[in-house]
Amino acid sequence: MSHRLVRAALVACAAALLAAPAAGAADNPWLSQRFLNFAHQGGEDELPSNTMYALKRAVAAGADALELDVGYTRDDVLVVMHDNRVDRTTNGTGSLNNLTLDEVRRLDGAYWFVPGRNAVHGLDPSSYPLRGVRTGEKPPPAGYTAEDFRVPTLEEVLREFPGVPVNIEIKGRDGSDDAVFFHGADLLAQLLNRVGRRDIIVASFNQRAIDRFHAAAPQIGVAPGIDGMASFLLANGSPGDGVVAFQVPITFRFGGQLLTITSPDTVTRAHDAGYAVHVWLSNDTEDRATYERLLDMCVDGIMAAAPMALQELLVERDVVRRERGRIVGLDPCGTRVAAASARARRGIVTLPMTRQGQSQERRAGTVTLRAGRRTLGRGRFELATGAARTTARVRLSRAGRRALAARPRLRVVADVRERVPASRRTLTLRG
Repeated sequence: MSHRLVRAALVACAAALLAAPAAGAADNPWLSQRFLNFAHQGGEDELPSNTMYALKRAVAAGADALELDVGYTRDDVLVVMHDNRVDRTTNGTGSLNNLTLDEVRRLDGAYWFVPGRNAVHGLDPSSYPLRGVRTGEKPPPAGYTAEDFRVPTLEEVLREFPGVPVNIEIKGRDGSDDAVFFHGADLLAQLLNRVGRRDIIVASFNQRAIDRFHAAAPQIGVAPGIDGMASFLLANGSPGDGVVAFQVPITFRFGGQLLTITSPDTVTRAHDAGYAVHVWLSNDTEDRATYERLLDMCVDGIMAAAPMALQELLVERDVVRRERGRIVGLDPCGTRVAAASARARRGIVTLPMTRQGQSQERRAGTVTLRAGRRTLGRGRFELATGAARTTARVRLSRAGRRALAARPRLRVVADVRERVPASRRTLTLRG
């Protein structure tokens, strides 16, 4: 995402927006998706931006979701490209809006791609290892075709990845032409209404484009534009109708001042209001330390220019994520049992619970005690906003009481689940 408009709008909205407090998004499915590794533009530092080759490689490497940008051609076809102009990433020139789909399809989407650096002009031709695959001058990598290096249509991407969540940003011309934003919003609503998918978030910096899209496709969740984001963050107002997630940078520079947008407080407020938080890093350093910091803040997803590097960290830390259709790992911000042993009294086990992670949102979940494959009991807990500790009361089942009577010091596992698997601890249960 590139962000010329944020500067004036965030400051102006701080004084101007005085809407009623946000009601939140009840039962927001995007809060149960965490943690999401979004391949931003397909991973533009590792792979050529927004090409089918990049999207396929990123998903194969473990990315959970795709982040991409759409504009439209002269013949009103939505295509996947970050910029309104084709010059930065391809061997073409001009605005998407002035080119036909056939003209766009002939372009080489990897023409200026330099591994590790995104699109860079003016280097020695040897610096561009994938230049010419689209046009047949080089053979494609094994398992891919020349067509994987062209500019894809959005419909092609949605058809190729039927089970992968997709974040779609509506682009305009130079960030300032409402007519382009609005027409893109109309075309996108028409397409998504026809496709029928719900695992999609639509975003744009232009709030009016988001509002227009939501009115035409209310079943699709959205991320607010600049006005909605500023209303919530700066004036405690509503971010707009249909919002399911905030998509924000870590920092934003206004004049000589560096403003922090993503913080534990931001995450807390968003979560308590019922919204997920997804962070893009175009304004900030992207490295392992940044990923670690965001995980500790309890964000729900990172839009990574290097999704393969992010995936390595997620696997190493065993962060909760989807693999082959099932949830694996644990939430680094999950509430955990804070005792090495506990006593059962009249069939009730009281367990101290402690908050993990820096965000302070209210939490609720269940604790299940297991011995091997046997479930011995289950209880609930609630953790108030800002509270560091609470307790869970687990009522043992008849089988649990029998097991404890047979072995007065019983080793059990406490599985904690909130919206996703939260934590796991082995402890000694005493009768």
